[in-house]
Amino acid sequence: MKKLFLLRHGKAGIGANDKSRPLAPRGKQDIFRLGQYLKTSRMLPDHIFCSSALRTRESFDQIKAGAAISLPVDFCDDLYLADAEYMTRLIQKFDQKISAAMIIAHNPGLAQIFHNLSQDPSNEHHNLAFPTGTLAIIGFDIDDWSELKNDSGQILRVIMPVEMRKNA
Repeated sequence: MKKLFLLRHGKAGIGANDKSRPLAPRGKQDIFRLGQYLKTSRMLPDHIFCSSALRTRESFDQIKAGAAISLPVDFCDDLYLADAEYMTRLIQKFDQKISAAMIIAHNPGLAQIFHNLSQDPSNEHHNLAFPTGTLAIIGFDIDDWSELKNDSGQILRVIMPVEMRKNA
């Protein structure tokens, strides 16, 4: 089984341009808390693929700091505002040694790929707009990432920042 973690960057502040927008203090706190939760729940990815935008790179830093571990990462310029089709092709090329991969990126691409890959999302997740700081974990009954296809993933978990704040 392969697991895919889809993380939308934390809440962003204002920057000189869209790509240079940093995380807002609440965004940093939310993603740090998510990193802590992933570590204590033993749900960390093997490898992270991260957009090169400032807010996604800072989200990676906060996940790593919260989990208090080093995580292998590839920063990908092409993930900045990538659409679902591009992300699907990228995932299909992942190294087979990776069993749990995380993508840290942006909407609308993340919401699109979540809905494309998930088999019959429940009513709870059917219209999920993927707000900032949302993490979805999807499981696939495949041995090779190249076998990934739409409507084949089982939603294992959706974690929203508001849930993390309630439990803090």
